[in-house]
Amino acid sequence: MWFFWLLIALVVIKTYNKITNGKCYADNVMSGKVVIVTGGNSGIGYETALELARRGAKVILGCRDEKRGQKAADSIVKKTKNRSVRYMHLDLSSFASIRKFVEDFKSSEAKLDILINNAGASGVHRDRTEDGLIRDMQVNYFGPFLLTVLLTPLLKKSAPSRVIIVTSTLHRFGNISDLNNPHSFIRTYCDSKLCNILFSNELARRLENTGVSVNSLHPGHVNTSFYKATILEKLRTMIFYTFFKNPVEGAQTSLYLAISDDCDETSGGYFVDCKPGYMGMKARNEDLAAKLWDLSEQMVGLKPEETI
Repeated sequence: MWFFWLLIALVVIKTYNKITNGKCYADNVMSGKVVIVTGGNSGIGYETALELARRGAKVILGCRDEKRGQKAADSIVKKTKNRSVRYMHLDLSSFASIRKFVEDFKSSEAKLDILINNAGASGVHRDRTEDGLIRDMQVNYFGPFLLTVLLTPLLKKSAPSRVIIVTSTLHRFGNISDLNNPHSFIRTYCDSKLCNILFSNELARRLENTGVSVNSLHPGHVNTSFYKATILEKLRTMIFYTFFKNPVEGAQTSLYLAISDDCDETSGGYFVDCKPGYMGMKARNEDLAAKLWDLSEQMVGLKPEETI
């Protein structure tokens, strides 16, 4: 009998979550728009790219794994009949790969309307990259920082344009001290997400009045393969289904920031469920954001002519 009531409780909770989850209701057509989605081969990145392609956008999936990236691009083309979807190799754990991606992109595209920094890692990989940084910290933050800064001239040229940075509500527990030493996976994850939102806020300030808007978002706790490395599969089946969003639901706020006319004049915001969310105290600290920016320029080896 207890199992029956437990099942009922889980159904009620799931129903409530579905009702209260934010949804992008904008019906804008995206024909003529050029969009980069990092990590677009799976999870919310895939669903974001799929919906943008349905609306007519040219979508570039920036992914590390060629086989999975090409498979995702082929799948989106098949589902949407939009042939302007393609995979480009992008390994955020390699600054050389990021620079090559940017050069290849600029040689093939004359503009960039939307950059969605979606790719991320769980924090469990604490080895060092070829650039000497903790792998998941580089994938989650330093790599996207370099990618965005290098693409900023094109974004400005293409204005009005948008930068969207996927972060997490766990940014509240992050710290920017000691970013390049191995820590527990949860600390690395939280630290990287605080970096993401500080970066978003500082970039928005630096790009004020340029026509480039910059916003960050928490997609919700999403039931994707991202968590399989850290949580047992049997627990995932029941608990994740009840309390977590599926990838389509998790993509809604990214889509809202990419598509909605409501965001035309919005920059420096943090969104949850397609509406403004609560930004942690550290994330609102402008001095901390400026300090992180200066550190980041050094860590990624930014050249003087590349600074914003």
